[in-house]
Amino acid sequence: MDLHKHAPAAPRTTELRASDADRDRVADMLREALAEGRLTADEHAERVEGVLAAKTVGELDVFVRDLPAAHPGRDTAT
Repeated sequence: MDLHKHAPAAPRTTELRASDADRDRVADMLREALAEGRLTADEHAERVEGVLAAKTVGELDVFVRDLPAAHPGRDTAT
């Protein structure tokens, strides 16, 4: 008989619920990408809509994973 209580595993970061601050941070990245010409106005609007509906941090990552701002420290050609 196992008398040790097992704590549930901590959720992965991507599974954590997103906060308003998380959504704002991603929306700022998208605004920057729009200003730099990396996104069209339509792409920006579509992604912002998704960001506002996102429930988890992982869902937010999807909207910026192809943008340099999501990968700090990497060299990007501008």
